[in-house]
Amino acid sequence: MRMLALSIAIASSQLLALGAQAQTTDDKAAAKAERRKEGAEAAKNPLPAEGIDPIPAARPKSSSGDKAAARTERKVEGSEASKNPLPAEGIETVPTAKPKVSASDKAAARKARRDAAAKANKAGELKPQNF
Repeated sequence: MRMLALSIAIASSQLLALGAQAQTTDDKAAAKAERRKEGAEAAKNPLPAEGIDPIPAARPKSSSGDKAAARTERKVEGSEASKNPLPAEGIETVPTAKPKVSASDKAAARKARRDAAAKANKAGELKPQNF
């Protein structure tokens, strides 16, 4: 008998808990809606100490011609800035070109290095390297 009464008490307490939880969800939803409404109002009227306006005023849309003109203007400014770096930047953005060397000059230099290495090897000046 005691077991039956205990199981009925546990079941009824769970039903009561579910009923109480169902009643509090309406309060949560109302509180959440109120907080959301307050947040929207706060975003529309920011305080001066908050900095920039979180919702900026609407601007008219730019035409494709205006966008293209602005793009070309930025390209010109960017190329001028890259060619004339400021002294404080410390890095030259356009490197100086190395002088061109012809293929025949490279081949002659390579042949001279090989000949010098072959002579040093025959004279015993080069030691074998163990890798």
